[in-house]
Amino acid sequence: MSNDNRVYTFLISPSRTSKVRQLSIHRNLIRAVAVGFIISFALVVYGAVRLGQHEALNLKYQSVKSENESLKQTNDAYENSYARLKGQISYVEDMSKELARKARMEHSPEIDEMVGIGGPETVAALDKAADHLEREVRNINDRLRSDILRLASIPRGLPVSGYVTDGFGMRRSPFNGEGREVHEGLDIAVDFGTPVTATADGLVIYAAPHAGYGNLVIVYHSNGITTRYAHLSRISVEAGQRVKRSDQVGNAGSTGRSTGPHVHYEIRENDQSVDPNRYTGQTQP
Repeated sequence: MSNDNRVYTFLISPSRTSKVRQLSIHRNLIRAVAVGFIISFALVVYGAVRLGQHEALNLKYQSVKSENESLKQTNDAYENSYARLKGQISYVEDMSKELARKARMEHSPEIDEMVGIGGPETVAALDKAADHLEREVRNINDRLRSDILRLASIPRGLPVSGYVTDGFGMRRSPFNGEGREVHEGLDIAVDFGTPVTATADGLVIYAAPHAGYGNLVIVYHSNGITTRYAHLSRISVEAGQRVKRSDQVGNAGSTGRSTGPHVHYEIRENDQSVDPNRYTGQTQP
């Protein structure tokens, strides 16, 4: 057999062919296993990614849900506060009307428009209404305070509780019973030493003996009004001192031009004596 024939025989030898086929099968198997592994790994990775995405979405969902619940609670609290504030403003508005009526002031119609039926519908409207109410209540308070101070400085009542022996105007002389003279106040008979009190708030402008008045206290009140308390046995205030209604200014006595223990009470407007009954409501004896 020639050499060429031997080579050919070798190449087509059954044993060689079988080995080549086996090698080819092994390679295909390895390739298939590799492909399967890659696919399995990819599926595992994909599943892990999807699981992570699901967990992330779930966490986000829970966070949004919690945030929504918190916002709902906040909104409920806000609505409750809003309703309460609106009710309070309506209440204050009603009170301001009553105070304005008592103070004889005009109530602001602008507030009625803002706090009318249904009330304001926004926080801005509530703020505006509250600002207007605050200003109105302050104005009313200032007016009432002014009125209180004015009323407190207007003489009222008598400086002592006793019997009025002589009234304001012309009278017979208490010393000899003859002749007539002008009596510029009220004479009130009381026991010696009876406390004498101011009939209104004011400023003591005189506290000393003064001719026929004897021991005299003069209190200035307001608008040119003064009160005088005369014939005192003792003076318990001094000039420059502020007094309130019912504060003691001295004690009843019989100093000066007097026939016995009593208090001479006098009211003057711009230094002109007037009938004290205009302020006390007492009737002339």
